[in-house]
Order: sequence, then C-alpha cells, then structure tokens
Amino acid sequence: MAIPVNGITPPLVTPLAAQDHLDVEGFARIAERAIAAGVQGLFVLGTTGEGPSLSRELKREVVKRCCEISGGRVAVLAGLLEATTDDAMHLAEFAAKTGADALVWTPPFYFSITQDDVIRCAERIIPRLPLPVYLYNIPVFTKVPLEPETLARLAEMPNVCGIKDSGGDLGKLAKTRALLPDIPILWGPEEVLLEAMEAGATGGVNGGANLFPELYVALYAAIHAGQADRARRLQDIVCRIGREVYGAAPGGPGFLFGIKCGLETLGIASGLPAEPLTALDGPAREQVRIAISAIERLVAEI
Repeated sequence: MAIPVNGITPPLVTPLAAQDHLDVEGFARIAERAIAAGVQGLFVLGTTGEGPSLSRELKREVVKRCCEISGGRVAVLAGLLEATTDDAMHLAEFAAKTGADALVWTPPFYFSITQDDVIRCAERIIPRLPLPVYLYNIPVFTKVPLEPETLARLAEMPNVCGIKDSGGDLGKLAKTRALLPDIPILWGPEEVLLEAMEAGATGGVNGGANLFPELYVALYAAIHAGQADRARRLQDIVCRIGREVYGAAPGGPGFLFGIKCGLETLGIASGLPAEPLTALDGPAREQVRIAISAIERLVAEI
C-alpha cells in the first residue's frame, strides 16, 4: 500500500476472548467493517488498541492477523508503544516481516524527559526502523509532548513519513503545519476533527471509527469536499459519541471503556479490556446501550 496515508485510519481496539487471548472473530469483524466503509488504513497496538497492556505474543498475533485481513487492501500501521528500544526494534522487525506498511513511534515514557532527550532517542532508533515511520504525539500518556519544533527536527529523517497527533492542541497543530507544510498529519481527538482539518490535519485516527466507521469516513469526505453544513452535522454526531458513549465512564480511559462496551452492544466483538482495566457494568453499561442504539439510527440516515 502507498504510504503515507491520509483520510480515516481507525486505531483498532484489541478485543479479548479472555485475558491475553484475542477475540479472533471479533477482531476480523471490526477490521472488515472499517475496510468496507472506505478507511485508508488500520492502526493496531496504539492507545485504543491497549498496546502497552498486551503481551509480546499477543502484539505479534494482532499485527499478523491485521496484515492477513487487510491483504493489501488498506495500509497497516503498527504501533511501537514500547518501554525499551530493544522491544521496539523486535516488534518493528516482526511487523516488517509480516507485511505491515508503516510503524508509529512514541517517545519513551515513564521518566520525565526533555525535548533534547526525545531528539537524541529518536535519532538513535528511527533510522534503524525497517519501515516508514509516523511520529506519535500523545503527551497525556507519554508525559512528554512532541513540540512543533521537535517534530520539525525529527521530520528531517528520511524514513519519517507523517505525524499522528493526539495532543489536542489546535494551536500547536497549526504551528506544526506552518513548519512542515507538506507532511501528512493524522489527528486523534475526534470531537474537533473538523477544526483540526481546518488547521492543517490531513485525516483522522479516531477511536469511534471502531463503532461507526462509515460516519468518520463520511465526515472526512464532507470536510475534504468543502460541504460545511454536512460536515457540521456529522461532527455533531461524533461529538455525541464522546458525550454519551465515552462519557459513560468519566475519568481514566473512558473512551476505551465506551468503545469496547459499544462493540459488545452492537454484537461485533468482546467488550473485555486488558488488565488492569475492567469492563463497564451497571448504569454505565446501560447508558452506553441506550446511546449506541440512538446513534446507530442517526448513522443509518447519513
């Protein structure tokens, strides 16, 4: 597949039949629904895919199965949310051998580090990676932002092909676009995808596309075509997913609880999250069920 990708590239969840055991059929249904809706790529082992919570063996299975399902129809991006350089290199080499099209690299996490530290680390590992690389900015989890100036510096490396920005700062997005006028930027926070594309993003990596991929593909198409009224209507539905589905479990990774519970509600895949997280139950689960039912009717009309 051609890299880099634009458009919608869902960050696939990792549905679990049991702890550390993939819900194989559910995973295939999620991926196939996304491909049928017209996405440009599939991103596995990211934050929504619970990459840091999965065993080495399960990560490899997810990458392998995603490549098999895609069969070259869309690009496969494999996340490198690894705590060590050695683990990142091993996973990257496996992804390349298995047929992935690109890697998504995050800066080291746990210890607080400076932008200079990020640059030094990136300059050691990124040129050694066997596939094109997206730079992943998600400071809420890594505790270190990739500042626009840092992104511009790292983008000088020949195998860096794009940015996956989940920082949520539209001002920094605009600054990054000014520094890097041609590089693809895939935006994460879906509640402002319309505004992000106006500020320079070229597509979205949006968790809700696991639930309703056709909604996000339609939103991207409307924005790209300059259909302002239609884009705003579709963006409003996306925002409703955030309020009513992700908002059912406020605090922590509420988006992940909501997506997994929503997939189970739709009969697509298991809703079990990886430990130490636990599935929604009680009133929160019922809130997701009601919200998903209402949103499903809206999506059917787009």
